[in-house]
Amino acid sequence: MSKAIDVSVVIVNWNTRDLLYQTLETLYKNTYGVTFEIIVVDNGSSDGSVGMVRRLWKQVKLIKLPKNEGFAVANNKGFGKAKGRLILLLNSDTIITPTTLPGMIRFLKTHPDAGCIGCKHLNPDKTLQRSMDNFPSLLNDFLSYTELHRLQIFQPLLKEKFAWWSDHDKVREVDWVNGSCMMVRKEVIKQVGGLDEAFFIYGEELDWCYRMKKCGWKVYFTPKATIIHIGGQAMNRAADKRIVLKYKGQYRFYKKHYSIFQYISLRIIVTVIALVRIAILSMMFLLPKRLKQSWELITQEPVITGIGTMLRVWLRIIVLPL
Repeated sequence: MSKAIDVSVVIVNWNTRDLLYQTLETLYKNTYGVTFEIIVVDNGSSDGSVGMVRRLWKQVKLIKLPKNEGFAVANNKGFGKAKGRLILLLNSDTIITPTTLPGMIRFLKTHPDAGCIGCKHLNPDKTLQRSMDNFPSLLNDFLSYTELHRLQIFQPLLKEKFAWWSDHDKVREVDWVNGSCMMVRKEVIKQVGGLDEAFFIYGEELDWCYRMKKCGWKVYFTPKATIIHIGGQAMNRAADKRIVLKYKGQYRFYKKHYSIFQYISLRIIVTVIALVRIAILSMMFLLPKRLKQSWELITQEPVITGIGTMLRVWLRIIVLPL
């Protein structure tokens, strides 16, 4: 039976029961001409996710972890149970379209040099959601973290130099693709290894693609396969932790793969930005009205945490261990 499985779909879930149901439902409803198995790895959910899968999706392989071990650890657990010749990492907040699995499978069949393929991500309103890029650079990170990428003057440069800012409308070789939906050959995992478990969440797909390319495999993006990604649902309830984990993941990637000069330079850039944000957030206490628009501009987060909490977040980012 294992020889008949084209793809093992590994879904990591943490307290997204209803979204997970939607993902499973659309997987079975919209996938044609493909043999696949589904492995759900539950990261210690407390919202009834495990019971829902056991009750309604008996054909799904379920791995129940006692606590939240992180995205990398959970996926690696799923890889260990996978029998497909291809592995699809899939977030629990996605909606599968008829092109999702077949489009990526066809690409890998016709491109033997491809170790990994990512597909075009759409927001629920069908607008583009950026999902592939070059490996991090000080210039790109500086423009992103300082919000300067919003200025019109930088748009031509960004679109020309960085895949992230492109139109995502053509097949292309890229450095990395979003881990919310990426398909990898099983032989690549055997050669390169699984996700680096030192990344709790954020940055692990960058590191994985970096290691694939070092071993001679190519990473591609195709718009001929699409998926709808709601995005950020599991971590929205912990927005303060999410910000810290994003920077922590970026720090680890630089420290692992780049020079000490690049790593220290990134830390300096982020520290200066954090100090500016702290100053602005502190002044917001004096404003007669705390505008949602101002908050989101400063924090890049929805208004779901207090200003005091965000002050502590940016202080923590500054003092993260070297």
